[in-house]
Amino acid sequence: MNLAGFRTKSILAWLGVLGALVVGLFWLAASFLSNLATFVPPSARPNLHPQRLGLICKDVEIRSGDGKKLSAWWMPAGKKSAPPVIVLHGLGASKSHMIDYILFAQKEGYPVLAIDFRGHGGSEPSMTSIGFYESQDVLAGVKFVQERGAGDPVLWGTSMGAVSALLAAERDDSVAGVIADAPFDTYRNTIRHHAKLMYGITEFPLIWMAFPMIERRLNFSLDEVDSLRAAAKIQAPILVLAGEKDVRMDPAMVRTIYEVAAGPKEFWIIPGEGHENRTFQDSFQEKIRAFLARIERSRKS
Repeated sequence: MNLAGFRTKSILAWLGVLGALVVGLFWLAASFLSNLATFVPPSARPNLHPQRLGLICKDVEIRSGDGKKLSAWWMPAGKKSAPPVIVLHGLGASKSHMIDYILFAQKEGYPVLAIDFRGHGGSEPSMTSIGFYESQDVLAGVKFVQERGAGDPVLWGTSMGAVSALLAAERDDSVAGVIADAPFDTYRNTIRHHAKLMYGITEFPLIWMAFPMIERRLNFSLDEVDSLRAAAKIQAPILVLAGEKDVRMDPAMVRTIYEVAAGPKEFWIIPGEGHENRTFQDSFQEKIRAFLARIERSRKS
């Protein structure tokens, strides 16, 4: 082999090594992103129980459809005509973070079930599917309140809880209504958006590589987590909420869910608020109160 040929072969070999290194680095980065998407972020839980606030509350364990153990609070007190309200938290939170929601519903006379999604709070450890498997947890909650004679529930969820509520109501038409506060439209879109928002990462190649990793890890299709498809099939009343200053689930995106909703629907932008955490300003309380009251009246008729 002449010198020129040897040099060409050496360069090609080094290019091959460099290419393999680059692909390996991309694979590691995509794997890191898939970890972020599937592991529940740690969060401090407020050390507060409804009993300490004077509510009649039972600590209960619910089994999801696939056998996962879920920790929940059941507060059966309420008006005889009032539908139960199932309170559903967002990613990384727990039922303890939903005390304001629980207090509001109980004060208005509605029985309440508040659950910890799988992998959250006191529930069995698990990765998160940001709505797919969590909707099974919601359906287990629906079954729980119905078996106790409380009737068909209203689902009140925030962020991931809102998406889980929509997916559950799509599958179970006994749900009396849905309050979807700051839901995302689809799994794929929210991963793309959050990757760019939080890390400045565009879809190709890392997100493109991470998607199949997530599907293999969790054994479900990302396309199953689609709030637009769910809303288009739900016949029950839906109240869709968005925070005016929410950059994670911005009002324009959230509105697309409202626009395709098939049943009675309402869309409202919460003035001055960002993502998920709510101050329970008077206008917010009145919006929730009026929605629940309409469902209660329809239940009486």
